[in-house]
Amino acid sequence: MEYQPDFFGPDGPLSHLAGYEYRSQQQKMANMISEVLHVGHIGLIEAGTGTGKSLAYLYPAICYAIQNKTKVVISTNTINLQEQLFTKDIPILDRLGIPVRVVVVKGWSNYPCWLRCHEAQYSMSETDQAWLVALMTSLESGKTVTHGDFSTVPDQIWDEIQAESDLCQRARCEFFNECSVFKNRREAEKAEILIVNHHLLLADISVRQEKGWGETAVLPAYSHVIFDEAHHIQEVATEYFGCQLSLTRIRRLLAQFYRQRSHNNRGILLAMRERIEALAINGEQSLIALIDWELLPQVRRIEDLAVRFFSVLEEYRHNNVGDEIALRIHYRRSIEDTVVLQAYDLLHSAWLLLEQQLRKSMSMLEELEEELGDYIGPAVGLRPYYERVITIRTDLEFLMDVADPKHVYWLGLLPKKRGVVLQSAPIDVGPVLRDHLLMQLKSGIFTSATLTVNHQFDYYEQNIGLDSSERWQVAKEVFASPFGYQDQVCLGIPVDFPNPDSNDFVPTIVSRLRELLPITQGKAFVLFTSYIMLNQVVEELRKSKLDCEFPFFVQGESSRHLMIEGFRNSSHSVLFGTDSFWEGVDVVGEALSVVIITKLPFRVPTDPVIAARAEKIEFEGGNAFTEYFLPQAIIKFRQGCGRLIRSKTDRGVLLVLDRRIVHKQYGTTFIRSLPKCIVYKENWDLIKQEVNTWLLSSAH
Repeated sequence: MEYQPDFFGPDGPLSHLAGYEYRSQQQKMANMISEVLHVGHIGLIEAGTGTGKSLAYLYPAICYAIQNKTKVVISTNTINLQEQLFTKDIPILDRLGIPVRVVVVKGWSNYPCWLRCHEAQYSMSETDQAWLVALMTSLESGKTVTHGDFSTVPDQIWDEIQAESDLCQRARCEFFNECSVFKNRREAEKAEILIVNHHLLLADISVRQEKGWGETAVLPAYSHVIFDEAHHIQEVATEYFGCQLSLTRIRRLLAQFYRQRSHNNRGILLAMRERIEALAINGEQSLIALIDWELLPQVRRIEDLAVRFFSVLEEYRHNNVGDEIALRIHYRRSIEDTVVLQAYDLLHSAWLLLEQQLRKSMSMLEELEEELGDYIGPAVGLRPYYERVITIRTDLEFLMDVADPKHVYWLGLLPKKRGVVLQSAPIDVGPVLRDHLLMQLKSGIFTSATLTVNHQFDYYEQNIGLDSSERWQVAKEVFASPFGYQDQVCLGIPVDFPNPDSNDFVPTIVSRLRELLPITQGKAFVLFTSYIMLNQVVEELRKSKLDCEFPFFVQGESSRHLMIEGFRNSSHSVLFGTDSFWEGVDVVGEALSVVIITKLPFRVPTDPVIAARAEKIEFEGGNAFTEYFLPQAIIKFRQGCGRLIRSKTDRGVLLVLDRRIVHKQYGTTFIRSLPKCIVYKENWDLIKQEVNTWLLSSAH
């Protein structure tokens, strides 16, 4: 299908649809993407809010894929955006008669496994079985079912029935033809456009490191990728190529071998025992004895040793961490504590013995293979579970040895007080992305509303491995938002606020919000850089009963989705958020009239990954503040400020309460990073008057 350069133009095909609005930035972006796809190799595109970037990359991607009989992969940061592209944006092109086969591909754990569903029904309570029956009814109807279709299924049930790549028997499974995973994969083979997320794409890259780039891995073979929400790539790659081990992870694996239930004990070992005993074949007693007297006791012993190991790790962390959440473990020093090392040795030795017992079991099963035939069935095959045992043991050794200079190691805490976790992460993911992704693609296009710092792509290029010593073909462009920020935004900076590190800072925020919220009539989004400060401010504001007049939606007190929906549907409420709420909150209209940035979002320098990256920059002769901390903070700042204006009719006030933005030399870089708008740098009383005047004029 031939690409039409005027597709987005005033008289182009898109102009005939209801709600069409010509945006020159959208047309230019689409033309640029079409060119990069044809000539390669790398495209870096910053597209401001309102550009319409989804359609701007979908249309040229579809044209290129059809014309060249190839695939183009669209990678997003979230499953929500995957669904939005498929249910909202693709249908727009479909209405114009553009023929395209598009498939949304998700990770294995998003799909149910038919075989595990059938097996799980024998060990579930009646209440749990009700969920399972509804899910299996949907499967039997022939639909491709995902977790999103059954989001109310409790997590503990989904854990038991979700599809898992290493446990799957593929074509040998009796449900192979009906399996949702393989239905989806067969559709993906035929599709021109695959919509995936960054995690799944990195999983695919990891497999291709072993199998080769031209083979089918997690995804069918491809050579063109468009990354949306591309500013997340470094963060996602850091998490994906990192390693972590917790008691929860160990217990989850052990429960697959044996788990106690009030109504029925289950697990792979018991299932195997039952089926072998039912066959009544020669040699069954020795295998049953191995299960009863060696494997089952060993699984229980390992759980006890794992509980002990993580208990002493938690005590060690508590005694050494001070006020920080994470305790960094430095390269080649490991954990120098006798109690921890003794607990580790016991757990490690027991783990090796379990591996030995499992190998013995598999050897005995192989000897009985002819008599067993297929009766035991793929669900009780030991090998994939054995491989998981090896993986956990190697992860444990890797995390305790602290021997890779390219990784940073630390002891952290799991959310919701679920215990301590051993962790590591690569210090620099750029080389991995460069060698195993960028060098393999014919074209890679990275787009987001926030890729640049001070209108330059240098920081982002370094993050994804675009080394200046390589001769890359890189096309770069910034397409500004079509919104009129000069008329839509008033930026207020109170110059008489105390410093953020002052004891008066939080009380002053509380005092000023008490004055401000009645003026704005709620309609505010207050952004913090820490939960501690957020909770302190909210607690004090509630003492004034402000939440009775202006309902509070506070991060941590409800789900993100319910909070945003509640805020959007309430005309006078206040949303309090931190970290993830700096982006992805999309509220159009008067419900959000004020965004308040309490503090510039510099990363905590004691975070192990942040600290290790800063040390690397300094060691190589750079400046960690200007090359790392400042660029990160500016990108986060731009994301937070971007919550205010979501349409051409929005109008509102942006308040920054951190005086460093005017008193520090680097502060001008933050202001210059925003679209040009009206800026007031005044004392609080004058700022308050200006807010009132601006909002009154907005109402008229």
